[in-house]
Amino acid sequence: MIVDQFYLLLLSISIPIPITWFSIDIIRKISIKFRVFAVPNERSSHSKIVPATGGLALLISWLVIIFLQIPLNQYPLDGNLYFFMLAGIIIAIVGFYDDLKEMPSFLKLLMQVFVFFIISFTDNILINSFHGLFGIYEIGYVESIIFSLFVFIVIVNSINLIDGIDGLSASLSLFFLIISSYVYYISDYYYLLLLLSFISTLFVFLYFNFSTTKKIFLGDTGSLGLGLFIAVLSLSFLNTNHPSFDFFPFNPALFVVLMLSYPLLDVIRVFIIRIYNRKSFMDPDRNHIHHKLVDIGLSHKKSVILIVLFQLLLLIINTVLSNILSLHLLIVLNIIIVLTTISILYKVPNKSIL
Repeated sequence: MIVDQFYLLLLSISIPIPITWFSIDIIRKISIKFRVFAVPNERSSHSKIVPATGGLALLISWLVIIFLQIPLNQYPLDGNLYFFMLAGIIIAIVGFYDDLKEMPSFLKLLMQVFVFFIISFTDNILINSFHGLFGIYEIGYVESIIFSLFVFIVIVNSINLIDGIDGLSASLSLFFLIISSYVYYISDYYYLLLLLSFISTLFVFLYFNFSTTKKIFLGDTGSLGLGLFIAVLSLSFLNTNHPSFDFFPFNPALFVVLMLSYPLLDVIRVFIIRIYNRKSFMDPDRNHIHHKLVDIGLSHKKSVILIVLFQLLLLIINTVLSNILSLHLLIVLNIIIVLTTISILYKVPNKSIL
């Protein structure tokens, strides 16, 4: 029986809320019992031990939601979904192991490559065009695999690396998913309801993440899982055969980059600093832009809001100017805005020396 669209939408948004609430609450209590904590160190932005299994709770919630969506959804969920589920479970296992006992960087990277090749079996997932960047459009299959793998690894690790203050990784993921859901809506893509369900779970997680009495962290389980999800969406948006391809307000490649502007900017900046200091790219440190915002006196919540607003502002500016400026002029403009912003930020002294 086809459920009325309004009630289907209502169910898709509301049902995940109690599922996620109870999942996080139960997993949090189990974490406390078995002492699965994020212990503060010199890189931390918190001073107390906190359960680090929020990502495991989200994984459980998402799996339950997917199976509930199958009978609710009037569209059949295709076989690609099962490849995505398998990839999600594997990346969650990698993250959970890393939360319990730090996994060697090379092995973690190798597992990410393995997960990429799992999702590469799905339809319309590989980047098959540069969308006019440097005058390049369609690319060959081998180049598509190589470039898609590179983009996948960068996005997964960028979401993982920004998980340094409360709410940042989840909020930026939420930002990406909300905009993606709008693209799915206008393109009438049948995964919209599933995407809206996942958005509901992130709102619940953020409540716990910002809580002072029931706090829980994503952990690598969650940040790698969200990175995988966003990487999959990004790659599909950049495939010219995907149903949503023709529904972006301006160049799809630039649009996706701007939706991920802060994670990508931060990972590039940190990568350069670590190479300069002859450190491994995967080694954690406290050189992130969000750490600077906290150091100059902003709270975690204010830092997150400022970063999200910055991404939103970039999208608005580019949308307004996309009919006036060419793609390459827009890129130059964004680089100028970003470099100017970072320059101003790092001229502000830390609170500790004010």
